[in-house]
Amino acid sequence: MQGVSGLLNVPDASVLEYGTATIAWDNQVDGRFARPRTLNDTGNDINFAAGAFPHFEMVGRNVSPETTSGGSDLSFNIKLQLPWELLPGLNFAIGEMDFGGSVNEYDTKYAVATWQYGPIRTTLGAGTYDGRVEGTGRLDGIYGGVEFAATDWLSVILEDDAYSMNTGIRLSTPEHWLPGGWQASMLWMYSAEEGVDDRQDWYGFNVKIPLAAEYARVLPKDRPRSEAVLNSSYVITESYGNDELLANNPLLAPPTASPAEAMSRLDAVNGEKALHDRFVAANFEQVRVQKYGREWVIAFENVQYNANDIDALGVAAGVAAMSLPDGDRFYLQLEKYGVATFGLGGEVVAWKAFLRGNGAIPDSEMVTAPANRLRRRSADGGIFAASIKNSIDYLAFRPDVRIRPILSSTVGTEYGVFDYSLAARADVVLPLWRGAAFNVSRDWNVNDTKDFTREGIYGGVFYNQRVTEGVKDRIFSQTFRHGQGFTSMISYGRFYGSVDGASLESRWEPGDGRHRFKIIATDFEEKQRPENTHNARLWSYRYFAQSINTSVDITGGDFYNEDSGYRLEFTQHVGDVRLHLLYKKSEDNAFATLGFTIPLTPRKGMTRVAGVHVEGQANWAYGITTILGEQGNRLVFGPNIIPTVYNDLRNTYFSGDRLNAAYIRANQERLVDAWQRYGESK
Repeated sequence: MQGVSGLLNVPDASVLEYGTATIAWDNQVDGRFARPRTLNDTGNDINFAAGAFPHFEMVGRNVSPETTSGGSDLSFNIKLQLPWELLPGLNFAIGEMDFGGSVNEYDTKYAVATWQYGPIRTTLGAGTYDGRVEGTGRLDGIYGGVEFAATDWLSVILEDDAYSMNTGIRLSTPEHWLPGGWQASMLWMYSAEEGVDDRQDWYGFNVKIPLAAEYARVLPKDRPRSEAVLNSSYVITESYGNDELLANNPLLAPPTASPAEAMSRLDAVNGEKALHDRFVAANFEQVRVQKYGREWVIAFENVQYNANDIDALGVAAGVAAMSLPDGDRFYLQLEKYGVATFGLGGEVVAWKAFLRGNGAIPDSEMVTAPANRLRRRSADGGIFAASIKNSIDYLAFRPDVRIRPILSSTVGTEYGVFDYSLAARADVVLPLWRGAAFNVSRDWNVNDTKDFTREGIYGGVFYNQRVTEGVKDRIFSQTFRHGQGFTSMISYGRFYGSVDGASLESRWEPGDGRHRFKIIATDFEEKQRPENTHNARLWSYRYFAQSINTSVDITGGDFYNEDSGYRLEFTQHVGDVRLHLLYKKSEDNAFATLGFTIPLTPRKGMTRVAGVHVEGQANWAYGITTILGEQGNRLVFGPNIIPTVYNDLRNTYFSGDRLNAAYIRANQERLVDAWQRYGESK
């Protein structure tokens, strides 16, 4: 009931399981939301917690009185558990409640040990309270408690929280009762100290939610993986254009070839068509197949596996491996709007074993933003004719439509627990030719709380932050693949419904993708006041730690509002959910954000209907931000904004910055799961 895992009010040495989240509410409050402050009172204590890393939990907490339309207090709690047991069954943890902010209602630092012996958990700890307001003094001193698990659904609890003796029970749903691994629980507490209005009993509810499949809730370095099936020493050397080395290729056999050579060429052509048809049957688009000796090159685009392109690679690898003869090799060239974004090559035998669950991912060729492996054939004509043909292929009406929510909100302010402006956005992207597209977006208002309107009792305090209706983006973009992991996008038009101009995004992802370098530059001016500019100049570096599925991203320079500063972001990947811990420094302000990114679209989406593809959003992000340091508790909008649009390199082309060899090797079980779930039975 204090925004930490534990007994009733007492934290213990456990932490929330890695890869899970909880939503909790209870009606016990104290401090400035109680009258008097030194007693327990009835209110609303809401907590959102996540096991972001093994042995570490972070919690966003919001406390308010019984009414949620007035002021409330937003705070963050953290707890770090020692990674090993001091003795069998004995764990140790340290933590802090309400850390970092400038007005700390509940700032308490503590250390605690818990011993598990059979169904009995014994906890002993010490804390020190350093909050800004007088409260109950809970956890300020020595505290402890005992929990007895009578059954898998009932626990009895006795504790001393350094303010009062408490007894209570915990009722939980047994495992596997709720779908998807969810679990619900209820707490009831009786306090020896009378609260406001002589009340002595309090209660709360909790729901625990797994964020991903069970295998994804284990760090890659700790997942059980057997040895991969060994590959042969077959090596592919890239060649480009019409050259003499291709003259002996059976697919390019001249008309005067011998009957045996002509039959070999015919078999290859028939094999190409058969493999092409299987990829089309798997709902891949823009499929092209070429065979060179023992290697099959398959280029394709993914429109169905929208949550994560790793699913498309798993299904495509399965189609290739299960269709081709042993001893051959395949190379998958994943593309977006005709631009190669990722290459995956491997041997049929090894990949067939891997996708059937035998062994780890084989030693394979993986390249981000690769060179085009498809070769121009004599039948295609010259370079100009081939380019015209490729452009015509993209002139067909094939718009992509994404439906997603747009949310502007405030949490834990003096004006309310949660205020918001909610709209529905439709983004339409129409491919024009290779790498080129036109994007238009429109917002429709769904609902605004009163503080986002002129009707609010505080005079529409957040009115200028509302989501307005109307057309927002009208942008033409052209993407260029430079080779060697370099890709750039130039965009021009109207951005965000309010500024006109151009932007440049360029990224380099060498090697296995652990390192990514990026620059963003904009030349924007407001359409109503051209003298107001938004000229961003940003650089970014991201490192992905394959063994723990963690990325660290630092971005610095001049942001969208021309404020100078930097952002340091830690991201933990748990399946398709990403948990973020962000520090922002912008001129005189410093901020901390806890956030998450989730897909608002199924792993396998819809196919095209009348040429139109409709999908949800693969990367919907939300975060709660607090100002740091001795800066007061004022609201600050707009610092450290990175100018981004729907059709950008990060999300449209590179699957939320996850399309690289390091991420795929870290999450290789996802390839097998995708094939066995969506491909093998088809």
